[in-house]
Amino acid sequence: MVRISQHLNAGLLIGLLVPFFFSMLQSQEYYNHNQNLYDNIQYLKTKGIIPEIDLTTLPLNINELPDSLMPYSYHGNIKKKKPITKLGLAFKLSKSLVNKNLLSNNIDVMGDGIYTYFMFKDKHLLISNTMFVTNNKKEADRDKPYPVKNIYSYTNTAFIQGHWKIGNVVTTFLAGREYYKIGHARKATLFLNDFSRPYDQFRSTFKYKGVTMDLLTIQLNNIADERRLLHIHRLGLNLKNKLYISFNEGAFNTGVNRPIEFQYLNPFIYWLPDKTSSTTSRDSNSLLHCSISYYPTNGWNIWGEILVDDYQINHDKIDDLEPNELGFVLGFQRVDFPFETSDFWLEYSAVTNRTYQTEKLTETYIHKGYPIGHYLGNDFDMMQLYYSQENINKKVKPYISVSYIRDGANGLDTPFDTPWLDSTVTMGTGYSEPFPTSPITYVTEIELAADYHFRNGSFINAGLFYQHKTLQKKTEENFSFILRLWFTLDRVFNY
Repeated sequence: MVRISQHLNAGLLIGLLVPFFFSMLQSQEYYNHNQNLYDNIQYLKTKGIIPEIDLTTLPLNINELPDSLMPYSYHGNIKKKKPITKLGLAFKLSKSLVNKNLLSNNIDVMGDGIYTYFMFKDKHLLISNTMFVTNNKKEADRDKPYPVKNIYSYTNTAFIQGHWKIGNVVTTFLAGREYYKIGHARKATLFLNDFSRPYDQFRSTFKYKGVTMDLLTIQLNNIADERRLLHIHRLGLNLKNKLYISFNEGAFNTGVNRPIEFQYLNPFIYWLPDKTSSTTSRDSNSLLHCSISYYPTNGWNIWGEILVDDYQINHDKIDDLEPNELGFVLGFQRVDFPFETSDFWLEYSAVTNRTYQTEKLTETYIHKGYPIGHYLGNDFDMMQLYYSQENINKKVKPYISVSYIRDGANGLDTPFDTPWLDSTVTMGTGYSEPFPTSPITYVTEIELAADYHFRNGSFINAGLFYQHKTLQKKTEENFSFILRLWFTLDRVFNY
């Protein structure tokens, strides 16, 4: 089965990726440029230094970042209280000593090419635009643009965002193309990830003390000439900066020339029960999701997520034999043990077969061919262990990551089947299937590497990567040396 993996969410960068030795490197891991920023914020949050930061949704608004964290951000030397204009130009280069066709096409979200960056910001307004240009079709795979004289280009992000605070009420509006992530998992977010392409969206957020409400409409790419809208609303609770609970619901609205249905613009309606009685919203696929994060004491964080795509409550007819379509995440983080800057976390995730899918292809939970729920799709479970020493001398961060995956025979790339409707199946015989489905590919991956920061937003990532795969007693091993270089060039004008 083809798995979709590897993530790099970049602003300004120059990248260099050099795998050595012959390798079929199709890693289940992904690497995120902004991961350095948010890893630092999560570490300081768990440590208890910045308890006021809520990491349920990402990216954070610049106005929410403490001044002490700005040097870690790719926004670098922005002064939050001054209007600024920021311009940048960047190049990303890659070279491999092996046939690049043997490598996963998803190692970096941002391919080789030229990047331009523009941002304007004042107290209440943020305007941002990132463009990408390349002459290699494969490097533009995330957007799949049409070429003009063998040149491929697209707008990566482009949005306008307003931010106002009146007393205890904070209001944010965003319109345009931007990443968005909902959930507390470190790598295994179930509901909405930032691994896919940035989403064309309209988003409104209202915060009052410890209560947050989000209303989000995303336009996904068309499939079979059908327009695809994903509507999301969220209720978030922050209990004394210790316990965070997020209740989320998503609903697909797909069809040729299907109009926008106004109940999806109402943040106070639960869409799943409403569509059973509504004459306008029955033809939609809904998902329910809950994410919880708890900080019992400084140095500890425990989190969990559950996603319900389809759950069989009744057992009255043959359709009720359809297996439940669910996702689970459970993890914990321990920092400053055994050493002062230690960062350790362990996370388990599992998603059953057919989750994020229906018999209607246009309701598959993907955007431009990439998952927007868990980045591995469905029909798998994964255990990941991560350990690092955070920012030794404020420059070097060595880390080790170990993953074990059981990858089932199905996934988002296989059609939604209905074996429980076979003529041989009755209510008396019932229907069940193994998890994950057979045959199972067993994958072990180990990455031992380090990040070296040499200026704001720029760093080198280098290390060793090992992968061991077994399918039906046939074993394959891959070993590579990996080197990445990010370098930012920009100019900020304050006035």
